[in-house]
Amino acid sequence: MKPTKALMLGAAMMASCFISASALAEPTLAILTPGTVNQGVIDALKPGGTLTPVPIPDDLLQKLLDAKNGKVKPAGKAARSAPFNTAIGELKKPSQSNLKSAAVAAFEPLFPTLDINTLYTIDQVQTGQEFPYHFNLPHNARVLVQLINQSAGADMSLSLFRDDGQGNPQLIDTSDNPGNADEYLGGILPAGDYYWFMVAKTATNAQFSFGVAVDTNIDAFEPNDTPESAFALPDSMNKVTGNLDNASDVDYFDFKAVRGQSVSMYLAGDENGSRNQWLFERFDGANWVTVPAGSTSTYPSVTPGTTVKVRVRANPGVAQDPTKQYALSLGSTPRLNTSDVKGDNIVRVPASIFWMATQAGRTLNWTTNWSDSTGAPLLGVTPVLRVDKRFVGAEYHWTDFKASTNSAGTSQASAALGECFGDYRVQYPDSSTGVKYNWETTFNFGGWRIELDEFPGVGVGGDNVAYVTFGHICTQDIIH
Repeated sequence: MKPTKALMLGAAMMASCFISASALAEPTLAILTPGTVNQGVIDALKPGGTLTPVPIPDDLLQKLLDAKNGKVKPAGKAARSAPFNTAIGELKKPSQSNLKSAAVAAFEPLFPTLDINTLYTIDQVQTGQEFPYHFNLPHNARVLVQLINQSAGADMSLSLFRDDGQGNPQLIDTSDNPGNADEYLGGILPAGDYYWFMVAKTATNAQFSFGVAVDTNIDAFEPNDTPESAFALPDSMNKVTGNLDNASDVDYFDFKAVRGQSVSMYLAGDENGSRNQWLFERFDGANWVTVPAGSTSTYPSVTPGTTVKVRVRANPGVAQDPTKQYALSLGSTPRLNTSDVKGDNIVRVPASIFWMATQAGRTLNWTTNWSDSTGAPLLGVTPVLRVDKRFVGAEYHWTDFKASTNSAGTSQASAALGECFGDYRVQYPDSSTGVKYNWETTFNFGGWRIELDEFPGVGVGGDNVAYVTFGHICTQDIIH
């Protein structure tokens, strides 16, 4: 019996807009942050050589100027989190191959196309010249758009536009520092087509360089790098997976307790022990408080409408690996109200011979019902029936069967056990059919428990009583 980022961007690249998971690929205009960046980001760009500017048609230039002067209304879409009556399930980082690309075959950019992650140079620049170029982002990305290395005495501005796919530029942001100071715009951008627009306010045979550093190793919840841009999670118990793009990245998440229900949180790493990559903290209204690794944290009750805030940041004592993913649980504290696990039609081995609370031959039918602390049903959470059909050795060998709750917080599912070869052979009389027979049964001894995929420590089975005893019936024969 069993014992109990390819390209590391600087801290200045902080976005201040909100994009929900469902809206990442939508044409919502981002707000980028002017600032500074470390030299390593610039050095990572490959050289693109010196460009010879081409003449700009007046009508195309006017499109940029009209957008910059506010004569074109941006067509942004408001981001919304999922409502309470929407199935949530587990929100995961999407595959880059599935992220929407705005660069369809029919698209023709207004201006010459240049490569990303490349630094270009233009010389012989004169006052009043304007330089527009196009680049494409095939995937959502963290970017640093830059204009650097201006000649002494020069003064240029940098603007970034997005094309709506119909040849209409929309202004995202402008960096216009005094004199020949470097210009930067950093943050998160959705896949699509973009234009640099650089204007020489003052220049005499001047030179400058420009480019865009692109890092696609971001999760589906960016930009959530500030408390103001925190990703709002839906009204349920949520489990989300994310990553930190670099050692300076911080991910913020909010959860609103609309009914004043108990709120719980937990942060996990992968099976290879990556949890020490991150520090997990909750905001107590005045300070950020660390939640120890391996521990859950719960607010037993809050004022209805209270927003609980958490964040994940890099552990400064550990080298960061942006490919590692954390699993964050945050939302309504789950409560298992009822559960039922029943076997199929077999002749039970009597408790006097071998005690096994649940017995089944080929199928287990199981149901659960979950709610929050106020009794409101938990929709879209994932109960897990874990079955060890045959205890062998010192470790459990669980097979997991998952289900999902409906709008009533209820799940119903069946678990196919398969065939077996019994470790035990017993004989006993049985009259359950109305006629007394002697039966010979072979079986294996194991156990089952119920957990919730979104949050640890709730269900059936735990530290004190690890499992419910289970008999996997292999064969049954009437012997006389």
